[in-house]
This record gives sequence, structure tokens and C-alpha cells, in this order.
Amino acid sequence: MFCLITLSFLNINEMLGKNRTERNSLINNPALRSLSVLSSSSTVKGEISIDDDLRIDGNVDGDINSGGKVVIGPDGCVKGKITGKSVEVIGKILGDVKVADIVILRASSHYEGQITTRSIEIEAGASFYGSCKMEG
Repeated sequence: MFCLITLSFLNINEMLGKNRTERNSLINNPALRSLSVLSSSSTVKGEISIDDDLRIDGNVDGDINSGGKVVIGPDGCVKGKITGKSVEVIGKILGDVKVADIVILRASSHYEGQITTRSIEIEAGASFYGSCKMEG
């Protein structure tokens, strides 16, 4: 039996009617960047590649490549490698993270893997099982 599920990410700029040219001119202003959200009822198996910011409130079994910030929400879980500008973890990551700027592990977060980053912030109460390599 084969079942094909098509997922749609919520894209704020598309909802507001901004075209690709307008969006590209707004990329340098973080307040105006595009944000895509994977809802808590969603599960993705495979690689996600995105130019902008991404919030994961559901489950991802695969790698994430982002040109922006990746936020793992309180119910979010990622099993795979994450690369991007920055990562904020409120939920759970099982896999390596490599970012250019900062990794933030919030008090409720659970992380297992190797972090490669320029800067890291770990709140009291965060679960961190792995290693961290500072680059930059």
C-alpha cells in the first residue's frame, strides 16, 4: 500500500501577498524575513531545505538545511542534522547541529549530538548530552 502525503508550510510572506522579488529585498531585515511553520500535527520524513526561518512544532526524521533561524518548539522533535544561521531549541533534537551564529538551548530542551557554532547559550534545566565545538 502506498500513501502520498503533501505537506504545505505556512509562509507569512505568501499569505500577505509578497512576491519573490519583494521577499528577496527584505531578507536582510530579520523582522521582515519569511517564517515557515511545521505544525504540531505534522510529521516529515526526509530532508528539508529552506532559504528562510523555520519553526518546527511537529516531528522531523531527516536533515534540515536553512538559510535562516531554526526554532524547535516545545512539542517539536528533530532526528537528524541541522545546518543554518542559528538554532533555538525548546523541544528535542537527536542529531548534530552546525550553525554560523548561535545555538540556544532553553530550559525545557533535550539535545543529543555534537554542536558546532560560534556561540552557545544553555539555560539552567536544559538537557545536553554531547559535545560542543566553537568555531568562528
